[in-house]
Amino acid sequence: MFPDQRISDVVVIGGGPAGATCALALARSGVDVKLVYWGGYAPGGIELISGRARHFIEQYCPGFFSEVVHGIEIHETVSLWDTAEPIIFNAMFNPWGAGVAIERPLLDEALRNLAVDAGSTIIPDAKVVGVERQRDRWRLIARSSQEASSSEITAGAGERAIYARFIVLATGRVPLPFFDHVPVSEPSQIALMTSLQARMAPGHTLYIEGTCSGWWYALPAGKGYFAGFCIERNELKQRQSRLKDFFFQELQRTRLLAPLTAGASDQRPISGRTAGATTFPAMGGDAWIAVGDATAAPDPLSGTGIEWAIESAQLGADMLLETLQKAEGNFLFDLPGFENGIRQRVAAQKKTAAYHYHRLKEIREAKET
Repeated sequence: MFPDQRISDVVVIGGGPAGATCALALARSGVDVKLVYWGGYAPGGIELISGRARHFIEQYCPGFFSEVVHGIEIHETVSLWDTAEPIIFNAMFNPWGAGVAIERPLLDEALRNLAVDAGSTIIPDAKVVGVERQRDRWRLIARSSQEASSSEITAGAGERAIYARFIVLATGRVPLPFFDHVPVSEPSQIALMTSLQARMAPGHTLYIEGTCSGWWYALPAGKGYFAGFCIERNELKQRQSRLKDFFFQELQRTRLLAPLTAGASDQRPISGRTAGATTFPAMGGDAWIAVGDATAAPDPLSGTGIEWAIESAQLGADMLLETLQKAEGNFLFDLPGFENGIRQRVAAQKKTAAYHYHRLKEIREAKET
């Protein structure tokens, strides 16, 4: 038997937007919640915060994007996708208002700070290396450089034991074997990304362009753009040149991005990230649920990555809060209701992405014949 230690209501594993938002929502409602995250999984680069996601965040912190963390407002989207001329969408026609291009590490840290202010306990740079179900509680072993608090026991060198009644997985696409939490299939796409200096001021525009090889996006970032090229894994393997050369060769073939980034240097490193939609067969189980990309990662083409993280985290927090308020010793979490809510939202995103990829496939086939 392990010594009787203080048991938190909820432990959230993962410190991205989904994990931070879930911890924030629960803590604001008086739930005893801890957030454990390991920085080794943290992505970099510039992320798009949709107008809807911005609205969700500013409900918790009204001055978030003007006082806490600063980004660049996206006032319009210019898209060239199976059309003779670019299509311009003005953010004025978006009922949620303008989106924001922001550095992902700054966003994550700011959201975690909000969770702390609400009463969450944050355990940073701690990797969960063991999970065990003990009767009506969880025992987690987290490896961290921090010293364990008085409410935790030391499990080994650099390790601590954490106890909770409920676990929320917010680990993104990274599976945790303790929960048999493995994606249905590996996405077929890779996103190649880098920062590009622009010849002129970038303005406040998001650019999206489909080509015969894949599709591109460019977000304003400082004195230039943060550009991404999403391509099938198999096509990337068939390239005949170095990765950097291939990236810039394809960039020069674009109609929208090439003029913007004319003369851009290829000295900046090219990073890669798994792209495409990902789903997990299980979104929860005995006293645990998943939120954000750990349920279903939307395709980057949808532009709803952060929005999905926050929305699913809020859905999970609301249902979990209701369960905690009604529980008398045992959890009776409405897992089918939570999973149905997740699937309904995922279905709408898949329809949008499927349409665009179908058109992209037709463009590619037409150029090959």
